[in-house]
Parts: sequence; structure tokens; C-alpha cells
Amino acid sequence: MSRNFRGQHGKAYLFNAVVNITQAEAVERNMTTGRHIVRDINCRQCKETVGWKYDKAYESSEKYKEGNYILEAELLCAVY
Repeated sequence: MSRNFRGQHGKAYLFNAVVNITQAEAVERNMTTGRHIVRDINCRQCKETVGWKYDKAYESSEKYKEGNYILEAELLCAVY
């Protein structure tokens, strides 16, 4: 969906859908783009955190992120 994102570990990507993940409980976080309610997403197989899902954005300019997922490139690996 979009490639112009940064996570804690560098380059990140915004997607409207992802597969093979589990979601943690929602928490409120202050991020560089403002305050959001997010939940970490973990690989279903290895259980490692691979990014997060935006549940709610408080800033009107950030509302487009709601319901979308961030995957951090540095946290991804091939699983066979």
C-alpha cells in the first residue's frame, strides 16, 4: 500500500491487510505522527513482533491509517 514509513527499526510498509499474524491487546502510544491506539502484530509461526496495527488515530490527518498495518522490514524473515 505505501512504502514511505519508518518504524523503530528503520524502513516500514503500510498495508491494508496482512496474513499469518496474531494481534496483541490495544494500547495507546505517542508516536512521531501523534497519539494512536495500536496493537502489536506477531508472526503466527515464530511469534516474533513484526509490526503493529492502527486501531485509532486522534489526528484528523492520520485517520487514513486506521485499520491498517505496519510491517517493519528489519523484523521480517522468510519462514518455510
